[in-house]
Parts: sequence; C-alpha cells; structure tokens
Amino acid sequence: MSAARYLVAYGGDKRSKDALRLGVALAESFKAELDIVLVVKDDDPYGTAYPPVGDVTPLVREQAEEWLAEALTLVPEGLTVRTHLRRNRSIAQGVLEAAADLDAAMIVVGAASGGGKLAFTIGPVATALLHASPVPVAMAPRKYTPAGRLERLYCALGTRPGAQLVVEEAVEGVARSGMELRLLSLLELDGRAGADEDARRRVEELMDHTMNRLQDNEVTFEIGQGRNMKQAIGSVGWHPGSVLMIGSSRLAQGNQTFLGSTAARMLRHLPVPMIVVPRHESIGA
Repeated sequence: MSAARYLVAYGGDKRSKDALRLGVALAESFKAELDIVLVVKDDDPYGTAYPPVGDVTPLVREQAEEWLAEALTLVPEGLTVRTHLRRNRSIAQGVLEAAADLDAAMIVVGAASGGGKLAFTIGPVATALLHASPVPVAMAPRKYTPAGRLERLYCALGTRPGAQLVVEEAVEGVARSGMELRLLSLLELDGRAGADEDARRRVEELMDHTMNRLQDNEVTFEIGQGRNMKQAIGSVGWHPGSVLMIGSSRLAQGNQTFLGSTAARMLRHLPVPMIVVPRHESIGA
C-alpha cells in the first residue's frame, strides 16, 4: 500500500513556512509523503497590465523556483518530498487542482499575517480551501514550531449527524501514527442553575456512548468548559505536540469541507493546529 501524500500550499512567506513545518510534523507522524505546491497566479487573459512592463513571467518563475528550492532545505532527511510549480488564475483553485492531480490526502495551509495576538487569522486562500476542499485541510497557527512528531490527536466531538465519522477518521489516524487519541467537547456555560448541569450531562452521555463504541481502542476524553469559547478552550490541558481534528459544518456540500461558525470561533483562541474533515455526502442536513 502506497503512502498517503500531503500537499503543502507554499508561497515563500512566513505562513508558508508555518504550513511546511506542520506538513512535516503530520507526514512524519502519519507516515505520509510531502508535495510542496507553489501556484503562480496567471494574469487575466482579457485584461491588460498597467503600467505596461513587458513579460515578467521568467522573473516570476525564477523567484518561485528559488522559493521551492528553499522549501526543500526545510524538510528533514528521510522524508519523501516533491515540489511542484503550477499556474492558475486562482491560487485556491490551483491548489485544489494540484491536490486532485496528485491524489493528495490532505492540504496544509498557514494562517494569514495580522490579527493581533490571534494565532489564527484566515486569509482568502485558506478561506476558499476551508469551504470547498474534498480532502481534509490542516491549518497551522502563526509561528508554529512543533517539537518533533505529534503525540496527541484531539477529536472534537459533536452531536449532529455525521459526528461519528470524524471519530472514525481520528481512530484510523492514531492507528497509523501511534498517537494518543483524546475526545474533546467544549461547553459554553451561561451560569443558569440546571441548564449547565443538563448540558454537561448530555455531553457526558455522548462521551460514554462513543467510548463504548471504541472499547477496543485506547482513548480518553476531556471536557473544556467556560462562560465563553475562549474560557472553554483555555480550560483544556493542550499537549504541545498535538493537533485538533474537527468535522465540517452541516452546510457543507457533499464530500467537501466547510468551516462552521463554532470551528471559526474556536480558531480565534486555539493554541494547536486544526484539521477540518470533509462532510460525507450521505449525511443529511
């Protein structure tokens, strides 16, 4: 059985290097190969460059090839890696087409610059990928520096149809990697007597049901809670060598990712990388 291939969307900037570091950690942990893809944006064939500067294609290609050569120096020995230079009018579409051509099992991107103290700020390319990719999309926080291979996989547990599919994907992932699997549920509590207890009880029942289904697998669970998402995430004892896997919103089209509102709020405060898994087309809304 051939190894899975993980595609790193690269552009030579800081967020690209964050993505590459995450791609290396994922590939080493899940025994995958890396494809570093740089998409050069084509000009509009119906437009005219202004001011007219002549054909800059050779210069752009030379710079892109230098960035890809630099990327190779950031990949440790022993990991299979390839580089690809593509052209497309849309960077995101170019990445998606490359993923299809290369039969990539995952796309890895970095957070956009800016955003103050936030580790994750989603740029336009990442936004497009997170809402249309047929394969999981992993997103690295700014200044991401993993300490070797990943050791723990958190799986966000939801209550909507299709949530168990994310758990199954997580189980397959830890089987390949030997990572520790930890189911995670985040509770935003409003302080009302009775309501908070009911919410926690429902989550615990869901956890127990899931744990019973996974009785042949080593798995633990954790509940993060607080008055808001920031507090709930802050209450979790995040392992530094970890990543969070989460399912797509119910608004996702068949077999595509869609970053839901809850996941988007989580990203504002999450200290570890996130992997968004596509929604299976057989799952109803």
